[in-house]
Amino acid sequence: MTLVVGCKQLQPGYYLTPENIPTLPGSSETVSVPVAAVTSATPPSTIQAIDAIPTSSLTPTPTITPTPTATPFRCTETQGEIGLMSFESQLAYREFEYRVYLPPCYRVTGRRYPYLIMMHGLVPGSTVMNDDQWDRMGLDDAATQGYLDGTLPPMIIIMPDGNTARHGDDNSPITEVIVNELMPEIEANLCTWNESSARAIGGLSRGGFWAYSVAFQHPDLFDRIGGHSPFFYDGDYKVYNPYNLMDGAQDIDRLTLYIDYGVNDHNVDVGIGLFVDKLRSLGLDVQLVINPEGAHTEDYWAAHVTDYLKFYSAEWSHDVEQLPICEQIGTASEPD
Repeated sequence: MTLVVGCKQLQPGYYLTPENIPTLPGSSETVSVPVAAVTSATPPSTIQAIDAIPTSSLTPTPTITPTPTATPFRCTETQGEIGLMSFESQLAYREFEYRVYLPPCYRVTGRRYPYLIMMHGLVPGSTVMNDDQWDRMGLDDAATQGYLDGTLPPMIIIMPDGNTARHGDDNSPITEVIVNELMPEIEANLCTWNESSARAIGGLSRGGFWAYSVAFQHPDLFDRIGGHSPFFYDGDYKVYNPYNLMDGAQDIDRLTLYIDYGVNDHNVDVGIGLFVDKLRSLGLDVQLVINPEGAHTEDYWAAHVTDYLKFYSAEWSHDVEQLPICEQIGTASEPD
């Protein structure tokens, strides 16, 4: 696992817990550290990475005991934090990278937070899309602002780099990487609330395809699923394709489904129409939003990041004190 939070490097042997995340300096200057080469199909990140830390070398995390208080907790921090993490994937046969957003006051609350996995797109002819796409479109800024003004609950956001698991291929191992490697990694090293009601997954374009694929194969792991201008079709690789998966999927009627796109997005409108019609023919409900403006562009998705966060977090508590206590890391539930 590798990690850099904000502009300050964490030293080897640290879990990402409220107790040991360092206080960030007041400036935005980047701390320069030696960097080991990381095999990646994406351009170098502006967030520096360090060599992976073997799980066996990590020291146990002490129990976190929040200080009792007679008044409701009020967060005085005004910024969230972004870090770059990775692990050696046995399924993708390479280092799998992902970006983490932590809400203000994560370090001091001693609580377990709900978390959202957001997958990037793959738009031909556009800029390279990887784990920084949602970041540069302002998803993390919207999460922070919403928490500070009381319109959104606090949450952790995970932004995987699907390119490190052949995100563009219809037979990619990305679904297995997400469920069998990424989620256990997250839940073993972050203070996450590890229940389906406190997890959500979504993505844009090709990422929407994969978000629905993960959810339809493992409907017990999440409660809310979103696709933002998702790419759907009836075709090959039926074991991964959500259009075909819905035919025999068990218990997907328990999922709360959301799909949106802009009225001028002719890359996906036909496929989405067929997908929604098939869902409804099977008696499955889906919230479909066709916005009056927008095409298959980052400008469209950036304009709606707050809408997306409101959907995913609709059932999550705004009161940090209502979240479970993070007594110890390493008690993660194992996804099926």
